[in-house]
Amino acid sequence: MMASIELLRFSRQLCASVFLISGLVACGGSSSGSSPGGGDVVAPPAPEPEPPSFSETRFDTVAPDADTTGSYAVVGPLDYRYAPVMATRNIDDSNGSTVDQFTDPVDILGVIHYPQIDADTELPEAGFPLILFQHGRHSTCSTTGDAEGSESSGTDCESEGLLPIRSDKGYDYIADTLASHGYVVISIDVNDINAQDSASNDQGITARAEVILHHLDIFRDIAQQPDSVYHLDENGNDFSELLDVVDLSSIGLMGHSRGGNGVAKTITYNQDPQFRRSGDFDQPHSIKAVFSLAPTDFDSELPLNTAWATLSPYCDGDVSTLHGVYMYDNVRYNENDVSQPQFMLTVMGANHNYYNDFWFNDDAQLNVFDPYCTEGVPSSGRLSRADQRRGGEFLISSFLRLFAGGETQFAGYWSALEQLPESACPEGVQSCDEQVHLSFHQSRENLIVVDDTLSDASLTMNAFGSNTFDGFLFTGWCEPNGGSLEDLTGMNTDRCPAPATISKAPQVFFNYLGNAASIEYSLPAEGLDVSDMDFLTLRMGVSATPENLLGQDLTLSLTDTDGDSVTLLASDYSDALYFPPGLTISARDTGAKTIINMLPFRLDAKVIHDAEVNLDALSSLRLNFDQRPLGTLQLTDVLFQKVPYR
Repeated sequence: MMASIELLRFSRQLCASVFLISGLVACGGSSSGSSPGGGDVVAPPAPEPEPPSFSETRFDTVAPDADTTGSYAVVGPLDYRYAPVMATRNIDDSNGSTVDQFTDPVDILGVIHYPQIDADTELPEAGFPLILFQHGRHSTCSTTGDAEGSESSGTDCESEGLLPIRSDKGYDYIADTLASHGYVVISIDVNDINAQDSASNDQGITARAEVILHHLDIFRDIAQQPDSVYHLDENGNDFSELLDVVDLSSIGLMGHSRGGNGVAKTITYNQDPQFRRSGDFDQPHSIKAVFSLAPTDFDSELPLNTAWATLSPYCDGDVSTLHGVYMYDNVRYNENDVSQPQFMLTVMGANHNYYNDFWFNDDAQLNVFDPYCTEGVPSSGRLSRADQRRGGEFLISSFLRLFAGGETQFAGYWSALEQLPESACPEGVQSCDEQVHLSFHQSRENLIVVDDTLSDASLTMNAFGSNTFDGFLFTGWCEPNGGSLEDLTGMNTDRCPAPATISKAPQVFFNYLGNAASIEYSLPAEGLDVSDMDFLTLRMGVSATPENLLGQDLTLSLTDTDGDSVTLLASDYSDALYFPPGLTISARDTGAKTIINMLPFRLDAKVIHDAEVNLDALSSLRLNFDQRPLGTLQLTDVLFQKVPYR
């Protein structure tokens, strides 16, 4: 095998040299415009520029599948193991508090999938991107080695006469497909953290980040050092064939539950030198994309300056207040976050566990048997295990393949321009976009903020002029506390209309009766130039109150300085104005949840072009609540956004 690898490396070098030489020959002629025979070369006419296209529908097309097998044969799954390490050595975390040291070491093990490498393998020029998964908190041992047996949570399963639950293998269905498309995928086992995190004052999140970076250090050494001590692991695997074939400039992370918190913490550790100690992840890694799946947020983590996405399952019975939403809320306007987009997904009918093949318990049943989230009842909106897995694979894989792997065929979905493929939908359903609500907040250079609603000044002013609320029964400003008990008891005096508003974003709220209420946002007198923007986006939630039972809708009017105007219907562009399903909130973590999702109005809509509205000089935008007889809504983030990766 080694001879084949060396031949492959030589071939790549030879091809590069030939390309360089041929390029020099091709460019070595005269620049005078003469042919080798002395005659003049007539340049072909420049092609006519294509006229701009305008959208007549919400979506341009359907996103490609992400679950199909790629062209590479796959090595794995292989179990790997290296020497254990001590985690959390009494360092200060980002909040300045001391993190307790674990008593027992943490095993360094996991499962790996990667493309088969031989003399016939066509390597990407930069190599194979590296993807790392980290599972969440679960029992560590059982009588059967999976979650169906009698369980415990010790660090030494064998001493208890039990088998380890390999939660790290619960994502093999994603890892295998990724590897077939040219990715090295490692999924790490953190059972030793799960067995000890109750004694840690940060729930083991610091340890999770440290262990992730330790694994990345190992595989960086494998990929870069010909004499790496890690080429042979303790299980007898030889990973020397990964030398010089891994693209360490393109690393993606996915973490589930507390693992989702852990991968977000890893961003902080990786970017801040105070957390990188000599001899222990002292050099940062090139982490390009991070996906937090149903994460906790014990430490108000800020995943800054990295393309980051979070997925919130509406029927999550474990992290039932959807902490990933808090992360998204908190990171949007952080003064240190200037370079990368952030994303939030709300998946209706999904629970916490079914994204992992080894987690069999239906945690949604913890929602006090809410009729929407309980399987098998007539009003249930629950996804089956198979259907939830189908959707999860598309969302996780397409995000990592786009932002870590540079596979631009998935840019359309993450730009809100393409609908979900049939393979990501419940069996037999061809379009399921109403089940997955995508929100995004682009990098600062790709935003024009009209109103961030960060203070009650938004009741009268925006970034450019006045806000005029007209025709409402009441208006107000609130700071929700994530649907916490304080909201329900009235201890939070700035309580939003929906007691369980799953958000920490300050927002305005309003109630109307009739169809004449509106909010007008004045823009500069000379006009606001948004011609380079792709969307006007609102983040809005429908309060879980009786007047909204039929859901909500509205129209958006744009007017330019010449007085030309156009009106767009929200429901033509979004399914986000749904009435929150489930029981009306009566306790802290159960029932209907008001989630603030994005409404993306396309600025390339044909109706805007036909109305001859000048996007170089907008003078106002107005929200008209003229589609329902009454309603209560909650609003934040009035933005113009440009999508640079589309």
